[in-house]
Amino acid sequence: MLYLLLSILANVGIFLCFKMFVHFRLNTFQAIVVNYLVCVITGVVFIGDSQLLTKIDFSATWVILALALGTIFTGTFNLMAITTQKLGITVASVASKMSLIIPVVMSIFVFNIHSKEHTFLNFFGILLAMVAIVLSSMKKRREGRSDNILPSTIMVFLLPFGVFLLGGIIDSSINYINYKFITPDLEAIFPIVTFASAFLVGGFTLVIKMEGINMRSALGGLVLGIINYFSFYFLVKGLTSFENDGALVYPIFSIGIILFSSFFSVFLFKEKLLKINKIGLLLAVLSVTLIFYQEIMEYYTH
Repeated sequence: MLYLLLSILANVGIFLCFKMFVHFRLNTFQAIVVNYLVCVITGVVFIGDSQLLTKIDFSATWVILALALGTIFTGTFNLMAITTQKLGITVASVASKMSLIIPVVMSIFVFNIHSKEHTFLNFFGILLAMVAIVLSSMKKRREGRSDNILPSTIMVFLLPFGVFLLGGIIDSSINYINYKFITPDLEAIFPIVTFASAFLVGGFTLVIKMEGINMRSALGGLVLGIINYFSFYFLVKGLTSFENDGALVYPIFSIGIILFSSFFSVFLFKEKLLKINKIGLLLAVLSVTLIFYQEIMEYYTH
């Protein structure tokens, strides 16, 4: 549970970084590209033995899958940015968080991964988590803004669906690769290979656009990269600790990010929660209780 909590906190740190990028008017894409390079460097320093990287078998299945996963990382970030610009932050946020449906379904019905026998209350808790995510993400429409009013074009369906689908593919891929191929000695290397691939794609995009990287955006990417590496690493460790049961991990992961993000938004950025957001947060706590009720009962009966 500790690793999952640390991954949630690291992901909230990413959320705070993006908030600060807007505040300091940094070039977000440049910072993201630098972030991937910093992720690689952070991983190498963290494992403390660069010789391990020379032993990576690039013909191994997990390496090929990790490299492919890295390319999806970059595309997903870009699609989320476009969705936010075109349709508003509410639509992008809900589409991203609701993507947990895909790894949950894949974990239960395709990968057949069960860390315990799921009951009706567990499934109801997962369903409740999805409702909680939608309610917690809703924002009041501002004057002159169209965050909650969608233009009647095909983009309304394609952009959010793209964010939903790619986010779900990323989470399901991490779950599958970790379950099938990642041994304890590879847990720190897996993120390095993935982020290296993402950096190559992002760097190539900058070269094509003939765009440089300014110092302020690079510094933002430095901070983001350190946090981002550990968000991935701790998620992998968290999945392992729950026997790669994505049906348990990803709802808790998403709910945890919402709860902590809401806390920091209120106390650091003085954002106001709507009544429906508060209901969503209460449902989030209830969903966590239902998903983990067996563990809670076992703790208090021993």
